[in-house]
Amino acid sequence: MRFTFHNPVKVYFGPGEFDRAGELAARLGSRALVVTGQGSADRHGYLTRLTERLEAAGVDRIHFPGIEPNPHLETCQSAAWAARRAGCDMVLGLGGGSVMDACKAIAAGVYHLEDLWDFHDHGQETVRRVDRALPIMVIPTLAATGSEMNGNAVITRWATREKCVLNSPLLVPDLALIDPGLTLTVPLDYALDGVYDMAIHVMESYFNGDPEALLQGRIIEGFLLTALAEGTRLYADPQDLAVRGNVQWASALALSGFFTAGRGGPYPVHKLEHPLSAHWDISHGRGLALLMPRWMWYVCPSAPALFAAFARRVMQVADSGDDLADARAGIRALVQWQASVDLHFTLADLGLEDEATLQRAAADCLRLYGRKGRIDGIRPLEQEDVLAIYRLCADRVLL
Repeated sequence: MRFTFHNPVKVYFGPGEFDRAGELAARLGSRALVVTGQGSADRHGYLTRLTERLEAAGVDRIHFPGIEPNPHLETCQSAAWAARRAGCDMVLGLGGGSVMDACKAIAAGVYHLEDLWDFHDHGQETVRRVDRALPIMVIPTLAATGSEMNGNAVITRWATREKCVLNSPLLVPDLALIDPGLTLTVPLDYALDGVYDMAIHVMESYFNGDPEALLQGRIIEGFLLTALAEGTRLYADPQDLAVRGNVQWASALALSGFFTAGRGGPYPVHKLEHPLSAHWDISHGRGLALLMPRWMWYVCPSAPALFAAFARRVMQVADSGDDLADARAGIRALVQWQASVDLHFTLADLGLEDEATLQRAAADCLRLYGRKGRIDGIRPLEQEDVLAIYRLCADRVLL
């Protein structure tokens, strides 16, 4: 086990912290590009409140709305041009994971407007490294991606339906203002998509990382127990602020690097999902909910003891002495939990039944994210494996 852990994000967390937005923004700059999504921040009054606080702190602002749920490269380039033209010296994101991801692309794009795609890993031989970026402040309104705590962004080049990762230490937000009260207006289905998203962030490391990183494995198990329990409580009472706070902090920590330091591991389920949401523009969380149990079912014979440990410690499956049987029981228990909170989907539920597009998505998966003709993980996947997992998603019940 060998790693370097460093997370420089300064976090201000708690109900009511949104009121500090102006004074905190003033620490980073005097003219902000305020980035929002497709209207919810305005509808719920958050944009007005933010504007008032920025004005009181003497921070000028340019508003750029309209970031898509799967943010488009082309939109980020337009925003970067607006920031450059207006002389903005910081980027401030108010929204969910897509807005926060877009802020990172915009912060880099101000200095690399025309060639921004070269900094994304889309299978090219050399990925350019970001050398300059504007300071970033984020105010998440949804608990899901954990983008507020790292330098990663997932951006879609819409012209070619390619969804790829941008990564740089220079894109780690300088400030994250996390007020769980802002998430109370998030519809329940979106909120639960987010719970599943954050769970998969650590499950990917649990199943595909270094099994000798034992402490991290146990921390992840505790995280998953908490996330599933809080997801159930959230489903029962979406207006419980304490639950929203627990979920919000779990989301932030999931991709902070703390839980997975030394465990590491590739992210095969994310790589399976990205081509689906690139072609069909579905919710990332729903795509993960569709794929995760099917991927587990497909690969668990390669490491039955690991999947059995998950079943027994997280899904509370009784130890039968048969690792593979218990692993399968744990996957069924996960599917049952998903069904209990309306997160169990099929291809038909999400409108993904076109076989030709599935085949294109499988080809894109290997082309964009594969290395040496396969997707890495506890069981490496070739293109026919990816397509087989996609096809498993047609069935509602895993037997």
